[in-house]
Amino acid sequence: MSSHISELSQRATALAAMTQAIYLVNSIARKGVVDTEDSRVMMESIFSEASTHPQQTVLELYGGVEKLDTGIRVCIKLLQGEKLPEAKDLMLYSAGLTALERRLGKDAAMRQRLADGMSRISKQRQYFGDAMHHNVIAAVADLYGDTISTMKPRIIVRGKPEFLSQTNHTMRVRALLMSGLRAAHLWHQHGGGHLSLLLRRKALLRELELLQG
Repeated sequence: MSSHISELSQRATALAAMTQAIYLVNSIARKGVVDTEDSRVMMESIFSEASTHPQQTVLELYGGVEKLDTGIRVCIKLLQGEKLPEAKDLMLYSAGLTALERRLGKDAAMRQRLADGMSRISKQRQYFGDAMHHNVIAAVADLYGDTISTMKPRIIVRGKPEFLSQTNHTMRVRALLMSGLRAAHLWHQHGGGHLSLLLRRKALLRELELLQG
């Protein structure tokens, strides 16, 4: 396998991870429900930075292809142009996260605040032994609110007020957006960008279909 193909595969995986995060965000906002195991995968990924081996692939970081099954499936449908009811929301969140990630790349002070915050929360995660613990999710959500939420463009989550007005839902949405930002960083790190999404749509689709098996 050439490094070029490998990079494309890494990019496709990162795109699937970002799609999984925003799909979960949309599910909370629109339906008030979220898949716990899919959420766990995304929450765990936020804490994988410290232990990431330089040679570790994006897929290994998320724990294998089955862990991103939802993201891969939804991403394939979006790239195929299927008329999903949530397609517009997912496109908006995806564009918002990639724009924020680029902005973050130019803001060293904000990156430091994020790193310091995540270092602190990592200790909490170790203490509670679970990235899905209420206190850990709340801490990640608060960090997102104190850092990423202050940046432009702000991501406006659209959904039903009865769900978005609930504190536990708001916290999960913010924590999942943080995981989506992590995936957006991996997407960018492996050569992803607006043009590559437009120009290499078919190649990305083919890689995702290979992942799906």
